[in-house]
Amino acid sequence: MKPPSSIPTNSFKRQISFGSLELSGGWLMLWLMMAVPAAHAAETNLTALQFVAPTNNAVFTTMDEVPILLSAFATNDVFLTADVLANQKVIGTAQYCCPLCPCAYPFAGQTTTLQIPVPWDGGVRPLRTWQGWTNVPPGNYRLTARATGQNGTVGEAVPVNITVLDLALCIFVNAQGAVTLVMPGGALSKGGFDAEASTDLRTWTRLGTFQPGNVAAVYFDDPPTNAPNRRFYRSVYVSPRLP
Repeated sequence: MKPPSSIPTNSFKRQISFGSLELSGGWLMLWLMMAVPAAHAAETNLTALQFVAPTNNAVFTTMDEVPILLSAFATNDVFLTADVLANQKVIGTAQYCCPLCPCAYPFAGQTTTLQIPVPWDGGVRPLRTWQGWTNVPPGNYRLTARATGQNGTVGEAVPVNITVLDLALCIFVNAQGAVTLVMPGGALSKGGFDAEASTDLRTWTRLGTFQPGNVAAVYFDDPPTNAPNRRFYRSVYVSPRLP
């Protein structure tokens, strides 16, 4: 950009080049006055919504409650709620405050902690304030969260992946002593399960790998004739190999 012809250029003794752009004296100052505020605004307009819990690749069982804890921040806004989704379906709404808590109203630029409140049973106060994701079926889940600030800022959390295992083990023994081990939900999760046997519940021997079906996983064991009469079984989760 060069000064227009109506402005004398002989008074500018020095020029600074930016690639193919040449700016002289006062025009450099004008360019900086226009560019710096725009760059400053871009740098300070920050938004962050992220999971504190659960962590990525965490493993739970169907008996566990999956913790849900979010941290939210926006430079010129504040997040009070966020929808939490598992495999694109909303499983709850995390909130900054609960009905019992007279918290000070947060201000723009303040980091907020968001959790899922325990619902009231009619007018009965719950025994605890917050809860996680409960009664989760076995499977693999991709969790994310979406929030809109009080001033319209939109934030979306980086997804985290979790695995929920069904560790129920059914044991069937036929008249000949052959054993069939069945995990009703053993095929619904990434990874696999090993079958192990023990005679004293202290020392365990690996027998082999459960074979997954559409839903269940099965292992067939035909103990040797010299095997002790008391024989205990268990399944052991084996995490999937990372590429």
